[in-house]
Amino acid sequence: MSVRPSALRPLRPEDVEIGRPLTMPVYDRAGALLLRPGECVESEQQRDLLLKRGSQVPLMLRKADTPAQPPGPIAVMVQLHREVAMLHRRLLSGTAAGVQERVAKLITTIETCLDQDADATLASMQLQLDPANHAARQTHAAIIGVFATRAMGMEASTARGLAGAAITYDLALGPLTAQLNRQSERLSYTQLAQVRAHPEVGKRLLEAAGISDPVWLDAVLHHHERLDGSGYPHGLRGGEISEPTRLLAIIDIYTAMLRPRMYREALPARMALRSIFLERGKHVDEGLAMMLVKELGVYPPGTLVRLANDEIGIVVRRGEDAAHPQVARVLLPDGTRDSHHLRRDTREDGLHIVDTVPFDRLPWVADEAAALWD
Repeated sequence: MSVRPSALRPLRPEDVEIGRPLTMPVYDRAGALLLRPGECVESEQQRDLLLKRGSQVPLMLRKADTPAQPPGPIAVMVQLHREVAMLHRRLLSGTAAGVQERVAKLITTIETCLDQDADATLASMQLQLDPANHAARQTHAAIIGVFATRAMGMEASTARGLAGAAITYDLALGPLTAQLNRQSERLSYTQLAQVRAHPEVGKRLLEAAGISDPVWLDAVLHHHERLDGSGYPHGLRGGEISEPTRLLAIIDIYTAMLRPRMYREALPARMALRSIFLERGKHVDEGLAMMLVKELGVYPPGTLVRLANDEIGIVVRRGEDAAHPQVARVLLPDGTRDSHHLRRDTREDGLHIVDTVPFDRLPWVADEAAALWD
């Protein structure tokens, strides 16, 4: 994609805010597209390079152009996990500044999107299950954390501390994630030591960046503790583990199960929630496990499902009960695409859900799904 150079002007420093979505496209000197609106310039070095190379932006909007519609929750959440990734890189390098304020803005963005459309916001990360995208998983955890603490009526400051922890709890594990996801053999002693140390390393990195919130730090440090004392790093039991930390532990297990590993396939949300439910009272808090199943639903928004009549659709709205959501049809029984996305109430006879469908069988659905919540 390119435009006439006469329709462009030189990029100015004030056109680019580091770490924030671009409001206009950026082109090279010949008019070839470099960056789309919504993409991020993640460092001053990248911005300086764009300026040095004579990058261009549109001179002005044509009169016939209309202002762009504000992005929906799915687009906002995709951008959010990019911002989380940048925050992690800076925390790991020791160059992060204003972390408390930056995380507060990220949490406010999640809260605003949940207010706008909770189902679309929940679906956004169900559509981003690439195991290599560590920041997307942390964002997924934060979305569920904010959503769940609202359902629980958790006190605001405690809920915010938990949300901060959800955005940063596996911070120190990030550099290892890609390798561990590809690895089918057992962890080496060095890897095992790094994995078991990551809660304490993450807590130290956050403290070095100025974080002192006790809820936040405790959840980061103890999200791998288990009620029966089998967890780490301190082998805490039962009431020694705070409620916010217990919730983050469940969210961590859930978001991990949804993503594939070299040694196992991804679990559908239904099976992941069932597995957590079966562990209630032993490893995880029974009340919190039941609450999460009730609030997310057996088939959370964004889940691809097969109906009893052999149609395939994607869950777009939670239902009145956990097992019967509203589904937008994407494939007819004969395999023909449904461009109208007929809505199906899975409470009706012959339209109940019989199975979930992996997205890798229909990869185009995830790419086109955002329009289902417009």
